[in-house]
This record gives sequence, structure tokens and C-alpha cells, in this order.
Amino acid sequence: LRPENTPPQNKPAMYDAIDQLRKLWAGEPVEFPRADGTPHAVVTQPRPVSTVLPIWVTTAGNPQTWKEAGEIGANVLTHLLGQSVEEVADKIKIYHDALRGAGHDPADYKVTVMLHSYLADTRDEAEEVAREPMKDYLRSAAGLIKQYAWAFPAFKKPAGTTNPFEIDLEGLSPEEMDAILEFAFQRYFNDSGMFGTVADGLARAEQLKRIGVDEIACLIDYGIPTDKVMAGLKPLAEVLRRANLGGQPAADDHSIAAQIIRHGVTHLQCTPSMAQMMVMNDEARGALARVTSLMIGGEALPGTLSRALREATQAQIQNMYGPTETTIWSTTHVLQDAQATTAPIGTPIANTQVHVLDDALQPLPIGAAGALWIGGDGVTQGYWQRAEMTAERFITDPFAVSGRIYNTGDLVRMDAEGVLHFEGRADAQVKIRGHRIELGEVEARLAELPGVRQAVAVLRDDAGQGGAQLVGYVVADATVESDSARRQLAANLPDIMVPQAIITLPAMPLTPNKKIDRKALPAPVKRTTAPARETPEASPVEGSQAAIAQVWGALLGVADIRGADNFFALGGHSLLAVQAHRDIKAALNTSALSITDIFRFPTLSGLAAHIDGLSGKVSAPTAAPSDVDAPARSETMSKRRMMRAGRGRGQG
Repeated sequence: LRPENTPPQNKPAMYDAIDQLRKLWAGEPVEFPRADGTPHAVVTQPRPVSTVLPIWVTTAGNPQTWKEAGEIGANVLTHLLGQSVEEVADKIKIYHDALRGAGHDPADYKVTVMLHSYLADTRDEAEEVAREPMKDYLRSAAGLIKQYAWAFPAFKKPAGTTNPFEIDLEGLSPEEMDAILEFAFQRYFNDSGMFGTVADGLARAEQLKRIGVDEIACLIDYGIPTDKVMAGLKPLAEVLRRANLGGQPAADDHSIAAQIIRHGVTHLQCTPSMAQMMVMNDEARGALARVTSLMIGGEALPGTLSRALREATQAQIQNMYGPTETTIWSTTHVLQDAQATTAPIGTPIANTQVHVLDDALQPLPIGAAGALWIGGDGVTQGYWQRAEMTAERFITDPFAVSGRIYNTGDLVRMDAEGVLHFEGRADAQVKIRGHRIELGEVEARLAELPGVRQAVAVLRDDAGQGGAQLVGYVVADATVESDSARRQLAANLPDIMVPQAIITLPAMPLTPNKKIDRKALPAPVKRTTAPARETPEASPVEGSQAAIAQVWGALLGVADIRGADNFFALGGHSLLAVQAHRDIKAALNTSALSITDIFRFPTLSGLAAHIDGLSGKVSAPTAAPSDVDAPARSETMSKRRMMRAGRGRGQG
């Protein structure tokens, strides 16, 4: 508060004061000037009981302040005035990265968000009570008014202004000011405070939990009458109670998220495909935040997934590698960052040796790609009653007195630090029109397309009459337009390596071991839908059923979905159920729907009725199909059965 500490000197002065305060708290001498300017060392007596003084740095949203708070090992206090929940999530990542960079564990520090709060029996009541006090509060913050005025669609920006802070508030009429304040209040009431009912408050608390907020400080007295402030404490206490229950799942909820919470799971091992499913689901992402050690293995770990996992959890993430023939795991690598296109597979575990060899079984130099052979105590005896295959893959160890080494069939390179990097399968080197290409390189480029979360490249010989063709498959935030994506790939790949078709899937098909099932990837042909009817349905689906049917249709590629149709009978599976869960929640704006509800209520009418019941609505009745529609419906279901049967044969 000293005159010499006015902006921009206020922030350096604050950090100096924090440093001095910490030294005094720790009992270290701190020198202050006497009246004559000579230094005088000050120490605290008696010593504080607490050995560490918790420090909070307040920030209105400047990302640099978040970074600096992490660098000095301070907690953070912020709010949602002028910044969205999504923006705070991005700043928490900056903060956690800064903490780790300074040698601090983010788990030891807190992010606190202060929210203007008022809860009541109904949203309308809460809005009515909070409106005028909140508008008066906003009226006192000139900077916020300017920002909301700039965003207000009806506000006519003065000529010559290029940013909100150039607006002269004195030039606003009372009517304009009130309209801007009402606009600001509605934005804050719906998006940035803790207003409404207990359910609204709990939803806000869970939303902030998911992005890494540790505490919520509720600002309850900002002009609301005292009796209403006191009455509003009861619903806030209920939110506190339910939010701190640990989110105990329902007894019949057996999802991965529920099992992690129910059993207090700290260590989790799964395949990348399973991890991808978890980061796509809000409940599973929230549960991952509780895990302290995450072990991923069984497939190549894409950099995009590594980054998504790092955003979802502060757990130590290890990329595990090893074939069954060497007793599961042979190498491991703790991810320090997630910048690589594919995560390294690391260094060998105890009693294991790895060799990068050429075709003559000679060691290759650092950086050269070659076949990975594994030796050591984990190498098995071979394949049961398959002597020829055993002799091909298991040979006497040429680098040891005894023992054998196993040919993994994987291509790797070793860097100068002895870390192995996965380069693809030896048999993934395919030949197209006389050119040999590496599918792994194509997949890496596909994964770099905007919004792509997973990518697979396959050489198909069933894709048409033009011979074998390269086909790319992606799981993305939105449908990837094939021609546009091919043009982007052509800027970095030779023409022969650009897929002839790029297909967007809601999820990659998986084997029973949760690895990507390449044989089950669909051919690049348009899926058949039900034929159009000449007569309309007697009772068309509407409301929740219509929204769910639209989601199912987009995911499953099936039209004419009716109330009695079953999601899984139409071709759905567990990963598609995760996508359906997310899309239905977004389409119907419901946060109460759980992933297990997709399995508990697999029919369209059943799921719609359940969702309507959660919100107190009455679901529309399901009409039986008319006799006129029966032949068309029978034909549609026959086509669906044939399509599923074809897929089943393809997977064999």
C-alpha cells in the first residue's frame, strides 16, 4: 500500500513481501533499514507453531500471475468475474506446470475459486433475490462493466474504440447502463457464480472439481438482506455435504469411474484404448484425478492421449512395454512431458536385456531403427506344441553365456540416454504400387490433424475394384472432412503415403484385450440406412426420444430408430456407449445422466423415460409400429442383421 508500490511496482513488491514473510516465519533474520539507513536484522520470537506458512496469491485471471504463483510455491485465489471456467482450467494447467518446474508437487497446493453465491428452493427465487444486489456490485467495477458492454450484442460501440477499456462510461444513459448490467448479471448467474438450487450448486462444484479447483469460497453477503443470507446457508451446507461425500456412486453403478471411487484406487493399469475411453467420459476423467500412478501399456501410446491424460490427472504416468512371450512387461518409461508423437517405451526393467539388431543380428548404432530382441529372466520357453514358430522367434542369446532372446517383431531405436522409442511393427511396412511405406508415420501425421484424438492407418484390399488402398481412421472432436484432410496431409507426406479415404469413427473397435482391432475397422463405403417410407409414422418420436435417436443415428449409422429399438442390438458397444453418453448429455443439457444408465436403459423409450424422470418430465408414449410400416421395418432390421453378421465374419 506504500506510494512507491503503485502499479506496476505492486506485484514485485508483493513477491518481495512474501519472501520476507516466509523468512520471518521460518526464524531467519530479515534486515530492515533504521532511521539512519543502516540495516537492522529482525527475527520472530516466539517461533510460530506451524512450520510452513500457507500463502495465497490472488489473481483476476492474468496467466503470468498464475505462472509466477507456481514458481514461488504459493496457492492461488481467483474468481469467475471476467473469466470462464474453461479459461480457469487452462490457467490451472499453467500453474501446475510452473509448480512442477520449480520442484513442487501440485498435490501440496490449492486453487481456490471465490464465487458469488445464493441458493434457494427454485432458480427463479434465487434469481429474484440476487439480481439487484449483484447488479449493484457489478456497477462498482468499471472494468467489468466495460467488458460486458463490449460483449453485449445490443451495445453500439463508440466510433474509434478498439477494445473495452476505451469505453467512456460517463457517456452511457441510465437505460443503457441497466441493460448492460442485466446482461452481465444473467451471464454471471448462469455461468460464473453458484446460484439457483442445491442441484445447480452441486453441478458447479463438480464442474470446478473436474478442472482442478480444490476449494470454493462462497461470497454470500454482497447486499442481500441478512435474513435471506442466513436462510441461504442451509442449501449451501447441503451442497457442501454432498460435494464432500467423495461422490459415492450408486450401488448398481459398476463403471470404471465408480470402481475407482468406491475402492479408493490409487494405481491403475490399462491399455491406451481404455485410457482414451476414460478421458472422453466426464465421470471417468474426474475419477482419474484421484489416481496417483497410471500405467499404460499394450499398444503404442500416442502423444495426443498422453497430453489428454496429463490434463486429467496429476498421477505419475508410465508407458509400459512388453510382449506376453517375455512375461508381460519388459521396459517402462515415466512420462516427463507429452510432446512426442508417440511416447517412448523406455528402458529395461530389472533382470532384462534389450537389443536393437539388424537382419544379421548385429547391434545397431544409437539412433538407428532395428528389430527389438529381448533377453533375460522374463523370456519364456516358447509356444506350446508349436516348435517351428518357437524356433523362429526364440534363439540362443548370442550376447550371453546362456539363455535365449526373443524377437518381438517391433521396430525401435535407442537414443543417447538408452531410452527405446517405438517405430512400428516390422510387419507394418506395407507395399503400395512398388513403394514401401511405414504405417506408423502415416498414423503420426493423421494424429496431427486438428481435433484428432486417435489415428490408425490400414492397407485394405477390400475397399474397391482399384486394388489395395491406404485408408485412415480417426477419432476426433468433430467429423474430419476427408478431402480437406488429405490436402493437409499432402503438404507433409509423399502422395503415395496420403490415405485415399479418411473415415471418422466415434471410437476405435477393440479386441477382448482392449487393443485396437484393425480387422474390425469398416471399409470406406457408405453405410446403408433404412428406406424412406411412403406413409408417415402414426406417432413420430419427439422430445427426449427425438434427441436420443438423433445421437444414436449419428453414432451407429442407422436411420428410422424407434422407441423399442435397443442401442446394443443396433450395433452399439461399450466405447460407443461412452460417446453416446457424452452426446446425449450435451443434447439434452442434463448432468444427472450416468454412463451406467446407457446400459441399464438400452432401449430408446426406456432411456428417454429415465432421463425425463430425472428432470421431472413425463416421457412421450412409444407408439407401436403400424402394419403399413411392418414390411419396411422388417427389411431394415434384416439389413442391420446382415451388416452385423458381415462385421462378425470380418473379425474372425
